[in-house]
Amino acid sequence: MQVDEIQSVIRAAGGGDNALPYAEALCEKVNRIEALGQCAPLLAQLRTSHEEGDFRGRVLEVNFADCFARKGIALAYGIKQGMPGDIDFGWKVADYSLNIESKLLGQDRATRDQINAQLEDKGMSATFVDNDIKDVARLQSDLMQKASTRKFNPKPAKGIVNIVAIDVSELQLGTVDICDCLLAAGGNTLAARHCDPACLRESVVGAFENIVPEELRESQRSWLGSVQKLAEGVPHPRTYLHGALFLFREPKERAALSYELRGAMVWNPALVAPEDAKTICAALHDVIPREK
Repeated sequence: MQVDEIQSVIRAAGGGDNALPYAEALCEKVNRIEALGQCAPLLAQLRTSHEEGDFRGRVLEVNFADCFARKGIALAYGIKQGMPGDIDFGWKVADYSLNIESKLLGQDRATRDQINAQLEDKGMSATFVDNDIKDVARLQSDLMQKASTRKFNPKPAKGIVNIVAIDVSELQLGTVDICDCLLAAGGNTLAARHCDPACLRESVVGAFENIVPEELRESQRSWLGSVQKLAEGVPHPRTYLHGALFLFREPKERAALSYELRGAMVWNPALVAPEDAKTICAALHDVIPREK
């Protein structure tokens, strides 16, 4: 792919002049992935992206795949588990087959519009995120939606490790941290082991938590009935999703189309033994450095 072709794709997807300087670096990544020969469908979808959200999602996939390509690792693309849809990436690590579905989670439009209006009116923004519960709920909700049984088989075969990877860089005006991710995936049980008590939220139930009913607070019952509400007969993702990989990019700007990624991995303790988690994390963080 040539730089002018990338520039045309950027413009077609609504990218402005502030995005065009990234075209050359993005082109380099695309060509490196293409040389490995495993992600042709991804690159074909990138070329035909004409909507901003779809384009930015493909760009995340390119940057993610390039982390591996720079290590000489060719990810498989479009993994099938016998369900109607397919999963973005496949990667073999030791005896495990990692199936990874990716998601770019942007700041909600209302908050973004509020900031932009303030910038236009006053040249500065006075918007602060003083209650992160909404973003923790949205993070968890998107995590669970991305783990849909339309793509993931609720009865994974032996050796399959199902992971949802979410880019959280834009949440909370770019200030989202690991503790928010720990809350969304592991709840207060996990966050309490790694975070200051001020970071805990008593109403939250983690996606991988399974609290017995008699120990639930009323606020947690409400959380389960709203954030984690599932259609009748649909299995809970914690029964087949092995882990969540939270991605942090640098630079974080929305216009940035080529960036470095760091990650924080949260495992589902009901499905992944500590020794297995250690093996996979060692390989994963050799490719995507650990977020500090």
